[in-house]
Amino acid sequence: MNKIDDIKNYAHENHVPIMLDGGIEFLCEYIKKEKIKTILECGTAIGYSSIQMANCNPDILIDTCEIKKELVEIARKNIEVASLTNRIKVHECDASTFQTDKKYDLIFIDAAKAQYKKYMDHFLGNVNKNGVFVFDNLCFHGLVDNPSEAKSRNTKQLVRKIKLFRDWICNDPGLDTQFYPMIGDGVAIVKVK
Repeated sequence: MNKIDDIKNYAHENHVPIMLDGGIEFLCEYIKKEKIKTILECGTAIGYSSIQMANCNPDILIDTCEIKKELVEIARKNIEVASLTNRIKVHECDASTFQTDKKYDLIFIDAAKAQYKKYMDHFLGNVNKNGVFVFDNLCFHGLVDNPSEAKSRNTKQLVRKIKLFRDWICNDPGLDTQFYPMIGDGVAIVKVK
């Protein structure tokens, strides 16, 4: 078993949400095809997607933000085991408070789903001229398109917020959005015009 499989198993056993296989494969192919070199990730969790993205190209540099201290510690350990501490920097903070002057080719947002627009607005000045935002979980386990299946009031509210965000990025004339509902849990690539 390799390190990535170990991380995936840990995530599964400990109910840590990570990207679905189809989503991470798609994202990595995009990174390779577009020759992405700088990435900002909102939502490190245990470092799974950061490690996968860094492994796409030895020149890739990643800043990643995680608010939960216990996840930050696990992510840093996983990144160290993967020999990527020189290319992935984990910041222990809410991504919406992260301040940097850096510009990124790709800003991957996979943190608090209800805050996607807030994160995007916060980092508009940090995306390179031809850079993109990438969002995961825009189908939220099929519930965005079937909201009546949401059980709790909190889940219903979350699903409504994801739907509003998804509708906005897909219809705003100032954005060029490619939405892939059948990839992973619904992935979108958004370029600000």
